[in-house]
Parts: sequence; structure tokens; C-alpha cells
Amino acid sequence: MKVEVFDDYQSIGHFLLGVSSVFIPQIFYFFLAYELIEFCLKKKKKREKAQDFIGDLFEFFLGVGITALSMSFL
Repeated sequence: MKVEVFDDYQSIGHFLLGVSSVFIPQIFYFFLAYELIEFCLKKKKKREKAQDFIGDLFEFFLGVGITALSMSFL
């Protein structure tokens, strides 16, 4: 399984949502629910693979991690 990260314009949005979820934690719940629903609906129609879902989550958590680390240094 090959996971592609930052493969489209929506990837930047996933990253920025991760950054903003450090400051507004509710964004995490909405993002996770949205991604799960999107994956389940698109998987039935075979328009999204597990690699895409994992890549989206990775982009989001990369934003969370980088922001949390940079905030801990301040």
C-alpha cells in the first residue's frame, strides 16, 4: 500500500485544519467525523481507497504535530 501525502489542493486544507484544531479542538471532531463519513460513502462507490483516507489523516495530524511542537517552544 502506497500512501500519497500532499497530492492535491485539498491536502493543504487538511494541513491547515490540523493547525487550527490546536487552537479550536472542536475542529478535530468535525474533521474526523467528516473523513469517516466521506470514506464510507466513497468506498461503496469505489471512488476512494484506504490509502487516500490514511493520507488525509496523516496530513491533518502533521499539521497538529508541527503546531503543537512549535507552540511548546514558545
